[in-house]
Amino acid sequence: MKTEARFLLFLCFLMMMYSCCKDQEFVNHTIANTSLSLPKSMVVKKERTEDSQVYSINAGNKHIGYIYYGDYKPFVEDNYMVTVEPEIFEKFKNNRELRAYFSDNSDRDYRNGIYNVNYYYYDTINKHRAKIMMPKKMNKGFIGIHFDSVDIHQNKMAIIINDLNEENKELFLKVFKTIKFNP
Repeated sequence: MKTEARFLLFLCFLMMMYSCCKDQEFVNHTIANTSLSLPKSMVVKKERTEDSQVYSINAGNKHIGYIYYGDYKPFVEDNYMVTVEPEIFEKFKNNRELRAYFSDNSDRDYRNGIYNVNYYYYDTINKHRAKIMMPKKMNKGFIGIHFDSVDIHQNKMAIIINDLNEENKELFLKVFKTIKFNP
């Protein structure tokens, strides 16, 4: 009896694993000299732009992110300031466009990104250096990747995901690993 129960439990486990994995079939997409794999449930749509190529990533009727190819600035969080001056902090602390922080060592805190919304780190993907962006908190920030030069014209490429949840974080870390550049 125990053997049959274990077998039945094992069979249920395999069926659950199959149903979870079945929904995550990946499809290859090509943008200029770049290819990447996204889940079959996501659609990539070219947007109208003048100076670079922009593609929206959609899941159902929802925009979850964008792919930028061409002249694109790397990730920068410059909408805040860190100061040691109480007068300056008081002047800007209620400003909606520029967040202000008070610190006893503003240079160190700014250089180390203490008040950034996202974490940043570098990785090598398909022999190209990539800057990865991950939110410090799941309800703020973005998930993204940026390549500084992907072809002979020094075009840049970035993918930015604004639909933040733990599932998308894990999914797009896998998607980033599928990026390939053709000469």
